[in-house]
Amino acid sequence: MKKINFNADWLFSRTGDEANAKAVRLPHDAMIYEERRKDSPTAGASGYFLGGCYTYTKRFTAPKEWADCAVILEPEAVYKNSSVLLNGEKLAERPYGYTNYFVDLTGKVKSGEENELTIIADNSKCPNTRWYSGSGVYRDVNLYVGALAHIVPDGLQVTTEENRTVRFKAEVTGGEKLHVKILDGEDTIGIMTVPVENNTASGGIGVGDVRLWDAENPNLYTFRAELYEGGKCVDTEEVTFGFRTLSWSTKGFFVNGKETLFRGACVHHDNGILGGASFYDAEERRIRLLKEAGFNAVRSSHNPASRAMLEACDRLGMYVMDELVDHWLIHKNPFDYADEDFRAWWERDLSEMIRKNYNHPSVVMTSIGNEISELGLTEGQEMCRKMVAFCKELDPGRPVTLGVNLMLADMAAKGKGLYGKDKNGNDKTTGSQSMDNAPTSEFYNALMNKMGDLMDMAAAGKSVDKATSAAFAALDIGGYNYATSRYVKDGKLHPERIIVGSETLPKYLYKNWQLVKELPYLIGDFMWTGWDYLGESGIGTVQYKSMKDNGLIVSGGAGVIDICGKLRPEVQWNRLIWDLTKQPEIAVDPYSRVGDKRTVAMWRDTDAVASWAWDGCEGKKQNVTVYSNGTTAELVVNGSSLGKKKVKSDKAIFRNVTYVPGTVTAVSYDASGKELGRVSYTSATGKTSIRLVAEKPELRAGSDDLCFVRVELVGENGVIRSASDRQLTVEVTGAGTLQAFGSSRPNITENFYSGVHTTYYGQALAAVRAGAEAGDIRVKVSGKGLEDAEVVIRTV
Repeated sequence: MKKINFNADWLFSRTGDEANAKAVRLPHDAMIYEERRKDSPTAGASGYFLGGCYTYTKRFTAPKEWADCAVILEPEAVYKNSSVLLNGEKLAERPYGYTNYFVDLTGKVKSGEENELTIIADNSKCPNTRWYSGSGVYRDVNLYVGALAHIVPDGLQVTTEENRTVRFKAEVTGGEKLHVKILDGEDTIGIMTVPVENNTASGGIGVGDVRLWDAENPNLYTFRAELYEGGKCVDTEEVTFGFRTLSWSTKGFFVNGKETLFRGACVHHDNGILGGASFYDAEERRIRLLKEAGFNAVRSSHNPASRAMLEACDRLGMYVMDELVDHWLIHKNPFDYADEDFRAWWERDLSEMIRKNYNHPSVVMTSIGNEISELGLTEGQEMCRKMVAFCKELDPGRPVTLGVNLMLADMAAKGKGLYGKDKNGNDKTTGSQSMDNAPTSEFYNALMNKMGDLMDMAAAGKSVDKATSAAFAALDIGGYNYATSRYVKDGKLHPERIIVGSETLPKYLYKNWQLVKELPYLIGDFMWTGWDYLGESGIGTVQYKSMKDNGLIVSGGAGVIDICGKLRPEVQWNRLIWDLTKQPEIAVDPYSRVGDKRTVAMWRDTDAVASWAWDGCEGKKQNVTVYSNGTTAELVVNGSSLGKKKVKSDKAIFRNVTYVPGTVTAVSYDASGKELGRVSYTSATGKTSIRLVAEKPELRAGSDDLCFVRVELVGENGVIRSASDRQLTVEVTGAGTLQAFGSSRPNITENFYSGVHTTYYGQALAAVRAGAEAGDIRVKVSGKGLEDAEVVIRTV
């Protein structure tokens, strides 16, 4: 079928206020434009943004030839409780806000006439999530048009085997035969024709030498299927795929027969300053930067990844653990997708996720949930077995896992769970039988932040094994959230069990990775988090006293990469631990924060910056950490050595270092005193100016292309000033528009859409969207006391 991007020409309004609708192009996150208030029902879980109910309407004239066509609509995701109406008739609904679904419009579209398509997104009942959800139609909407006899969308499935045989299966509606080709670029390397029987066509094609797909070599091929009826080709479908095989055992996880250790990053679905809106360029940028940071795997926490993200992972080479949901039978928030909604819809939502993922070589694990406390209860264990069997029936080639918080499951087994019913039958999520004005799961995150090591220690208890054994027995791979204490122990208690650290603390990566290297049944580590995200406000933020009365915290703060894509210094520590480099790194506790009392978080215990440009901080003292995988590390300031220190866990801390403008250098040495590597940072000099760096020179007119523009305050020597933040204004004119502008500052009073924002440690980020027509996009940034800066981006 022909796939038509249906993102253009929508009218958006609050439901009931359609008279004031405004034109938008999807994807569109309505929540990012909402007011942020301390008394918002979403509270810190969704960054204090308000929820709402929204209507999206598109009027389109259907060509006359559509009268004899199949027409299918696909919203890739709508948050949440969505309804689809065509010409006033309700055709579909979906309570879950993260899965794609298909709506058959065949026979209902008025061909040759104007039609009105409406999508309603009802996110008014809050709280309903533990993180920033976004609202509205925040992923693409696609329209599929083709013959009545056609290949069903997501119905063409391709599998590769070790002997280089390509197995395929196509779900069709009608047709007599299927002609298939395997293409390497323009070259055909396999061809076959098979009959259609009972609306299915399947077969296998042997091919010769091919280039395998893995994270280091993401080689892709094309599989083309042509459906014939009455001697004519009535439909064509193409999918990209990779030749790769998976196997797993207590000896490890193997991709194409090669043992693979997952250097994993947990990520949320939002795109920082863009909110929940999912653009290919944003997803591609995130995966590219995560790969640059040394990660080779991502976990989509805790909902299915977008099509755009999976395409980026295929093309760039990134393994994916795609995850279905955060809750099953027991509510974690009053209005979340649990219990009634989950029981009614989980099979359809899980099926759509598996079908979406099937041809993506990047997807190597299917996760059916996260921190499901009812795994400690009989009903939860039965649900786990049922879901695993369902996954295996639809996709036997991928292992099934689940992020298990062992402590929570144990608490539930003892009748002391954080969620569910108390002894009086009241819902613990709400504190009463009523769900109105209920406290949220912020309590849970606050508790976790206080507990720290106690959670890992609690997971080591004897009763924990009993509470979780049934669930782990059902899974191919046991996902352990914050349970490092069990890695060695469970290898002895359960020699048949394969384990992955599905959620771990970044600050414990060194210890965790030594165990990954040592224990063959421990296949990897996914830190919380690789990339920072909106919502769960402040759980990983190093908080200062000065923040208290200076804006609500908008982001989680746990990421080793911030919401704007800036790699924090811990990234190099990770690379050193993973033996990807010998280059040391310098992490400077902010001199601009001296005297400002701070509180560190469980998920992130440093907010150090790789910088020696601290204007106005001369003479102040602060700690400087050198990340090194050598034996000793030396710190040198303006040519004077501050001595050498032994390296422990790939870091050496130099305390009370006095800031003096100039140059700071770190040198890493091995046991014999041989230099392994060095790194230096200098202070900014001269007057401050605005530097703009456009990450792409060119966009496609009429597309959803984005260009990210890095905005930096620099000295005359080009060094970013870390202690000279300013409020800046960005103006976009010409053949494009401003999609978002912001910084990674945790506590903000500004928004991400007005074009006015204050830098954070001298940096901000603008996202510019292509317009309908070709031409120049001019991006101008100004600030008080600064000369304007401008960059030009072409649209073609």
